Amino acid sequence: MTALLDEIIQLAEDDKNPLPNILRKCLRLASDLKDDQLKKWANQELDGYEGAATGNDIPAYRRVVANAYGSFAGPFNAWAKKHIIIPAVMEEKHRHFAESANLVQSVSALNDLITADITPGVLVSNWPPNLVAYYSETLWQGWVCHAAWQEIPTPVLVQVLDTVRNITFRMALEIKEGLGTSYTDLNRLQPEQTAKAQNIIINNLGGNVALGDVDASGSTTIIAGDRKSLDAALVRAGMTPSDLKELTEAIQTDGNKAGSKVSKWIGDKAEKMLVGGVKIGASIAQQVLTEMLMQHYGLKKF
Repeated sequence: MTALLDEIIQLAEDDKNPLPNILRKCLRLASDLKDDQLKKWANQELDGYEGAATGNDIPAYRRVVANAYGSFAGPFNAWAKKHIIIPAVMEEKHRHFAESANLVQSVSALNDLITADITPGVLVSNWPPNLVAYYSETLWQGWVCHAAWQEIPTPVLVQVLDTVRNITFRMALEIKEGLGTSYTDLNRLQPEQTAKAQNIIINNLGGNVALGDVDASGSTTIIAGDRKSLDAALVRAGMTPSDLKELTEAIQTDGNKAGSKVSKWIGDKAEKMLVGGVKIGASIAQQVLTEMLMQHYGLKKF
């Protein structure tokens, strides 16, 4: 029987294989490795991100540039069917409607948008009617906006799907390489092998899933304002008493708030960061340490 990792690799390296099939294999992999981060990512790619609370809960590769255009009526019955809308003329809270878009659809839906021939070469996202009405006379002096929309080129959608495929392909290859011959039976892995595989998943998905799923603090709960709970979590994550002393000095210098000294401490200590006893990539480690400190300051929870 072909090993699960081999199946994922074989499916992912051929563009003709549907992404949903690959992601369902990833769900099996997540189950075998007991990895909630991989499970969450695969499920969201399969089902979509419609329930995401904010744009930050959507992977960076799904946040794309999307210019806005409008149909305008002007003086002397003039008509502009498609005129670009400049974000600077809008209120800051609305500028994203003329700058960027979050692709929350499932991979199947994105693929259907690519193959559909409704608007060749571009995906159109219409503005809410109330937004059009709000800006009807302010977007272009002397002209009235009757409709507005954002356009996302089809190649951008293709790139998103390729990114998902490439993530699964690289991740499976790295896990297979890291586990050696043990990869053929994931249910018999030793704890240190499982931790190694989970570390690879963290490094591949760290920027694509809410980092709250990365349990760097072990079983320790970080309580806002409680330095002891923070220190206990940091020790579990590989920090030494000397590191904790330096953090104390940084916090005091910043005036008991997150500032430049604390940020520098995070950058300096990232290379020591451990998850499950295994080192993780520096960029991911910085994000995890940042979230731990933010939780301590009461600004964010895992």
